Amino acid sequence: ESGGTASEKPPVIGLQLTHSGRWSQGADGQPAPRIAYRHPLVDARCGVTSDAAVLTDAEVQGVIESFIRAALLAREEGFDFVDVKHCHGYLLHEFLGARQRVGRYGGASLQQRTAVLREIIAGIRAEAPGIEIGVRISAFDSVPFRKPASGASASGVPEPYETPYTHGFGIDSSDPTRPDLTEPIELIRMLAGLGVRMINVTGGSPYTCPHIQRPAYFPPSDGYAPPEDPLAGVARMLGAARRIKSAVPEAIVISTGWSYLQEYLPHVAQACLREGWFDAVGLGRMVLSYPTLPADVLAGRRIEAKRICRTFSDCTTAPRNGLASGCYPLDPFYRARPERKRLDEIKANLKSASL
Repeated sequence: ESGGTASEKPPVIGLQLTHSGRWSQGADGQPAPRIAYRHPLVDARCGVTSDAAVLTDAEVQGVIESFIRAALLAREEGFDFVDVKHCHGYLLHEFLGARQRVGRYGGASLQQRTAVLREIIAGIRAEAPGIEIGVRISAFDSVPFRKPASGASASGVPEPYETPYTHGFGIDSSDPTRPDLTEPIELIRMLAGLGVRMINVTGGSPYTCPHIQRPAYFPPSDGYAPPEDPLAGVARMLGAARRIKSAVPEAIVISTGWSYLQEYLPHVAQACLREGWFDAVGLGRMVLSYPTLPADVLAGRRIEAKRICRTFSDCTTAPRNGLASGCYPLDPFYRARPERKRLDEIKANLKSASL
């Protein structure tokens, strides 16, 4: 708005469009996985036992049409943009690594493995012109990690794997615990060429490598202790966003992985933005416990230490067990809800089972 300050401008609001893929549930709440390809290490985690879970090309085309219809609905309801979610092990992210898939939507080349994304973008442009498009992408995966047999307090270990490892995206095939951003950068260039410039960079999956996807000192109650200093995870995430911005400067890159920095978050964010590492800072868990943190920082107000996310991971444990996600330890609203008692019982049972 002409003459208005930043605080007077209306917010830009979007909707994230996703398909849960191998982590889907049916109407009865039971697992109902639909997958892009068979994964030798992850299938057992989500109950995939046969090729029947693999979507046919015709079914994929139906999924594409659903994304397009959802974008049209978003535009009709007045939203400014849609985020076509390609991250965290969900269906569209899985297609990026679908080298073993045959047919129209998978194969050796990145061009084949991005056909779903390109058809969704083209369909949204044709059916819902005017709404902006962004993509949240896991720029790198990892070999799945698991809790070792020695107990709940032991650090996570990678599943045994063979090389070359071809089951994922943005992975070094000779060492799948390490990122390789060659294809992710190629993908971001492709998106920029299609006019999709708003890119949120994340990594990994909460189901298979949560220490990479969500650096935290306290893991989810059914998870494993971090096998590295969580700061290493923060550095990996911010470094990936920095490399992508440097390689594709025309992209608007939103970084991820900030909450573990806690009191230091505003200072590191200011330094990174000042140096041009990326264009924006994306906050996830932090806004559950402290939604006004950005406003307080920008207004020069003292940060409220009692509201800062301490990465307790209850916001993850709760939805994994069918409860609403929220900051149960720090937010008075969630702390007073009956779900808090149920969550405490679930955590106690998980702890007992691991001993």
